[in-house]
Amino acid sequence: MAVPLEIRQVPRPKNTIVKLTGKSWAVIQRIGCEYKNGKNYPKNGPVIGHIINGEYVPKKEISIELRPKNYGDYMLAKNLSNDILKDLMHVYGVEGFRIFAIAIMKTLNPDANDSLIEKYYEESFLSVDFPNMKLSKSTVSNFIYKLGCDTNKIIEFIRKRVEKTNANDLVAIDGMLKNYNSKITSFGSLSYKSRIKNTKNISIVTAFNITTKDIICSLPYRGNCVDFTSFPDFLEKTNIKTGVIIGDKGVSNGKNIPDQVGYIFPIKRSLSILHKLNIYDMEEKFSNKDNTIFYKKLKHENKFYYAFRDNNRFSKEHSDYLKSKKYTIENYKKLKDKFGTIVYISNQDLEPIDIYKMYKQRWEIELVNKFYQDNLNLKEVNKKSDISIYGAEFIKMLSTIIGYRIKNKFEERGILNEKTFSEALKVFNSYKKYKINIMSGSWIVGKISKKDEEMILSCLI
Repeated sequence: MAVPLEIRQVPRPKNTIVKLTGKSWAVIQRIGCEYKNGKNYPKNGPVIGHIINGEYVPKKEISIELRPKNYGDYMLAKNLSNDILKDLMHVYGVEGFRIFAIAIMKTLNPDANDSLIEKYYEESFLSVDFPNMKLSKSTVSNFIYKLGCDTNKIIEFIRKRVEKTNANDLVAIDGMLKNYNSKITSFGSLSYKSRIKNTKNISIVTAFNITTKDIICSLPYRGNCVDFTSFPDFLEKTNIKTGVIIGDKGVSNGKNIPDQVGYIFPIKRSLSILHKLNIYDMEEKFSNKDNTIFYKKLKHENKFYYAFRDNNRFSKEHSDYLKSKKYTIENYKKLKDKFGTIVYISNQDLEPIDIYKMYKQRWEIELVNKFYQDNLNLKEVNKKSDISIYGAEFIKMLSTIIGYRIKNKFEERGILNEKTFSEALKVFNSYKKYKINIMSGSWIVGKISKKDEEMILSCLI
């Protein structure tokens, strides 16, 4: 039977329902949700009291154990991303909590699509820190669409992160392709690589701080928008004006870079200007491990050119060409000075060995792209409108920032010497908290092995 209004209006503990049992109105604890057939259903716990004579009367000495909450992985992510939450609150106000919650759930649960966010939220201690969030599939989908509608706020948030970059930081910028075959949006396009596989892509351009090993930001572009086209737009939108940008081949020749920003880019070995400068005539050298590197530095039209010849690579390229079917004496004469070489253009007047070492550090952003696709399972796009893609990729940017910080923490503590990223995260997921007393609201940590506990606490402290 329906519960009378006068019974429902009696003050009682939160997260409870009233039900007629026999001749009395029992107050029953709601202990969470149960996930069945793609939906969450309320799950009831024990009777914790009764409504008697218009008042709530609790049972005495109630001590029960509720469904556990995932604590270790959430606290790790939270501790490493307080600055992100602060910036989100500054830009989005209270909505920043929801953005933060969704991003963390996607970081800790790579399979967390819109329909699973609520399930993982209920299972996490995040639901205790940020209670009563509406995270149903439709709510999350609509919220992500709403995020994409206001790209000005996304850019504002990104620029706040860029402002934290120091003038001496090394910043690598690179593009990455993701599969996206929708016929509805303008993002999905055939890139040079995707034509071979007959699949469409979108491009994600990412800025990574090599000095701090922190991801700065990322933005989505059309899949056929090559790096040297998207790069100037990315710099303008993100307002990157400090640091030294280390880009990939084809990204830029420095023409579209603000004057106050340093840059180092590799350029094509076949450019005619390099022959005019006689750049491949190298005499000076330095040692690099078991290898010898020849180099030459020149200044031309207010730009610096740095050429390097790797002796080991020279031997291999030279040998491979002599064995190839493409060999002709005419081509050999044109190519022989270029074997094993790489040439950089820069606005930085530095020692050649420093330029060489700085560019070698660029491999860090390749690790970011690999981490993005392999560990966070973010290599495909499943949104059906341009607006939703902007919102979804903003969330994924946050997830990648948080996830990469977790990876750095694992590396710092030596955890990745014994476990993969996913294996380590599972250990943190096993560190749970239990609410043992409804009325006092006290929580206790569940028991795990001493070795796992020491590993977890080393990262949380």
